[in-house]
Amino acid sequence: MPNYISRPIRKATAVGSARKTASASDAWCCSCCGKMLGIHRDGLMHVSFARGHEYLFSYPATATCRRCGTMSQTKGPAR
Repeated sequence: MPNYISRPIRKATAVGSARKTASASDAWCCSCCGKMLGIHRDGLMHVSFARGHEYLFSYPATATCRRCGTMSQTKGPAR
């Protein structure tokens, strides 16, 4: 008999399937390589990393790109 630990399976929900996709004006991208760093949402910066880490920041926000290492800053959503 196999010896393994079973894990619960995540099920899709109506909330997860109705997520808003980011438009070009909502996305905050690296100034060097163009990788998306975050999304402007409801007056805050939403940043999401692998393994489910999610953060909400107020402005101004500064981040180092994980792809190229360039420091990028945003002062708020483009108007």
